[in-house]
Amino acid sequence: MFVRAISISAIGSPDQLKVEEFPLPVSSNNPGEQILIKVEMAGINFFDIYQRRGERPMVFPGILGVEGIGIILESSTPLQNFKIGDRVGWSGATKSYAQFLTLSEDQLIPLPANISAEKLLPLLLQGLTAHFLATSSHVASAKTTALVTAASGGVGSILIQLLKRGGARVIPVTSTKIKLEKLQSLGFEDACTYSEMNDKVNLLTKGMGVNVVYDSVGKDTFNQTIELVARRGDMVLYGAASGPVEPINPLSLTRNSIYLSRPTLSDFISTFNEKKERINDLVSAQLSGALELPPLQIFTFEEAAKAHRLLESGMAGGKLAFTTA
Repeated sequence: MFVRAISISAIGSPDQLKVEEFPLPVSSNNPGEQILIKVEMAGINFFDIYQRRGERPMVFPGILGVEGIGIILESSTPLQNFKIGDRVGWSGATKSYAQFLTLSEDQLIPLPANISAEKLLPLLLQGLTAHFLATSSHVASAKTTALVTAASGGVGSILIQLLKRGGARVIPVTSTKIKLEKLQSLGFEDACTYSEMNDKVNLLTKGMGVNVVYDSVGKDTFNQTIELVARRGDMVLYGAASGPVEPINPLSLTRNSIYLSRPTLSDFISTFNEKKERINDLVSAQLSGALELPPLQIFTFEEAAKAHRLLESGMAGGKLAFTTA
């Protein structure tokens, strides 16, 4: 039996993405191959673009995609926390742009069975990342003033809501007037565009700076946003949408005794219980109406290049995904 997947043979533009057929993966006792999953939906993320552009390691030819939702079909080893037929998610695995893939149990995220994949997918890579950023990387409180770049994007739009839920004053930053008006309509009256960012922070903090910056843009904003961090504040760099940040001299952090971190999701969902607690908190917030998810745009495999171009342009305004049907 052959199955469809999106393959890439070399570093390059979105045109490198091709739909091909591969033999059905087989569950085995090899690490990462014990459980066969039928993929319902695969998330499209900037990490995939980083790999396509050669900014993250990858073996070519290969299959992109680190996130998805699917159903457990079989397992070559006894399952500890799941059973055959369970709907599961994953974030940080590989080869997700496919109809089927094999994973190990420790890569799986438990998901409720009564909620659609469309509603759950934004809670995986984007939701879980926003959750650890707001609750672990820097713990938001009523004393926190937080600056968030790319606040209209997949992670940013969830992060600002979780920070607000934690009591923080949030300054969301976005790229266009249309996105700005949307943020303001959601109750983020301190939202601003990048051209207004410095003046907005100085006005709201009386020149003292923010307690924490969450920057996922990277190269184009880092040197500007780090200057807006208050004394003993946190500079949390969690993405590089515009490209990687240039090397930094640690001595530059002595200005205001800034804490610089580059956290990754895998270190904050390393156990089954941590995954379960975080995803359950996100689902509860969603069901209660406390968390409004970004819009989901669904593409076919044949539209892979189009989807990558949209995400790379910064104009997606929400979550992108492939349907595997």
